[in-house]
Amino acid sequence: MTKTLVDLTRELLSSGVFNHLPDNEIARLHWMIMQGQREDQLPLQPLFSYWYRGDFYASNTSPRLLQQCNEYLQRMGQPLIDVYGEEFYEA
Repeated sequence: MTKTLVDLTRELLSSGVFNHLPDNEIARLHWMIMQGQREDQLPLQPLFSYWYRGDFYASNTSPRLLQQCNEYLQRMGQPLIDVYGEEFYEA
């Protein structure tokens, strides 16, 4: 499962989901991914916290990526990433 989570997080990075985060946060995420590859384990809560802070709406992200993230979160008993985003509730 670690390889799949690493691959999905890499795809999120390359699609620009985390571009709004400061450089040090993105560097920390890259480091976490490299550690996960080397040790074949990832700290799930910190990884998921990045997913929750991802901007799935402003980037050119495929809806499939959001769906895959939510499927993993659901399997792990975590809350899903909101489908609508804050703008929907403010309107």
